[in-house]
Amino acid sequence: MTTRRNFLKNSTMLAAGFGLSPMISSAATNRKEEDIIGRVNLGVVGLGMGCADLWAAMSGNPWVHCLGLCDVNKERLDAQMKTFQKNFPERTTSMKAFTDFRELLKVKEIDGVIVGTPDHWHAYIFAEVLKAGKAVYVEKPVGNSIAECNAMVDIKNKYKGITSCGLWQTSQRYFVAANEILKSGILGDVYKVQTWLCQTTNPSSVVEDSEAPSTLDYNMWLGPAPERPFNEYRFRRWRAYWDYGGGQQTDWGVHWIDSAYDGLKALGLCDREYPEAVFSTAYKDPTSFNETPSCLTTIIQYKKFHIEWTQQVAHLYNRDKGIAWIGSKATLVCDRNGYEVIPEHDADGKPLVDKIQLTGKSEDGGIHEHMTNWCKCILNKSTDTHCPIEKGAFSTIIAHCANISHRTGSRVVYDPNTRQFVDNPEADKYLSKTYRSPWQFPKV
Repeated sequence: MTTRRNFLKNSTMLAAGFGLSPMISSAATNRKEEDIIGRVNLGVVGLGMGCADLWAAMSGNPWVHCLGLCDVNKERLDAQMKTFQKNFPERTTSMKAFTDFRELLKVKEIDGVIVGTPDHWHAYIFAEVLKAGKAVYVEKPVGNSIAECNAMVDIKNKYKGITSCGLWQTSQRYFVAANEILKSGILGDVYKVQTWLCQTTNPSSVVEDSEAPSTLDYNMWLGPAPERPFNEYRFRRWRAYWDYGGGQQTDWGVHWIDSAYDGLKALGLCDREYPEAVFSTAYKDPTSFNETPSCLTTIIQYKKFHIEWTQQVAHLYNRDKGIAWIGSKATLVCDRNGYEVIPEHDADGKPLVDKIQLTGKSEDGGIHEHMTNWCKCILNKSTDTHCPIEKGAFSTIIAHCANISHRTGSRVVYDPNTRQFVDNPEADKYLSKTYRSPWQFPKV
């Protein structure tokens, strides 16, 4: 059986001197279709990202069906019901609409649930899905606090559930190929991993509170978050507010942090050991209605290398977002459109390695491969998904450490054994969040 580790070694492209881009492209897209015996029934809670995940799971997989969609926004719920019934008529014949996820979990025939709600709901619903005996796919970041991330791992271990997370770059062909290149050693000594996202730093305008739409159950949308008047901007841009999310550091940041560690594992430098320290500094225009910063730099520190996450305006390596493993002989840059090896040169201007480049369709195959893997694991009763909760929780905890460093103005050292920060009581205040009654922090 060909594995990700040996398919490059077996390619004639590799033997020809690492001109391997076309081989990686064809190897990733020309897989033999498997004969699937059985059926997987899914439900979705939260129809924003959740429907994108469901679409990826059902596309090309006639054995995947949907039995339930749930959302507190009735207008969106009705629209998505019609969309999936139109596009997958034979696999949505028993699909029902729900406005309360607890009712969806009562449907015994549902095998797995996609949790695509805002971040502040992730941990609670994740726990309830596992307690109901179903598999769970939770969007990233997996939890809205470090304590939630740890609780999710503990609950998974107790109920032995099949879990996966929305960090799908681990399944995308460009990143799979990048990891194989890293294993080859052609970069030389890697001492830094750079990750970034480009965005505007313009302040957002103040928006007044208003009445919630009649089609929205706003109290249920808030759930365990603090009670506040409805505000259209907070509702639409919830990631920019600490009650519901962690800004771009936990939104885009966890994707690239997760990919950074995948690459570090391929290099043999780190297998998701916690860093020596995390330091983050940021700026937010004081007039901006957002709470989270729009310009931020994070350093994740290890003895022999470090990872950098940056939110900025200018592109890096001609890309608006991406990752670069920087080595003594070359730099490998990767994003959702492809990858590129940029060689260093000797004193005479001769490149130390050959230049390699592959560009293609953005996001090609990644989400589909990721969701298909989770659905196959449900079918086979296997917990060996591409991104189990332990993997997703690690990257999310690192991202939360960065936000906590920014918010406390301190260098933070997180101890996974005590699940606290070392000699930093101010940072410890941000480890968990108080749940609004009647909702309670998920218990193991």
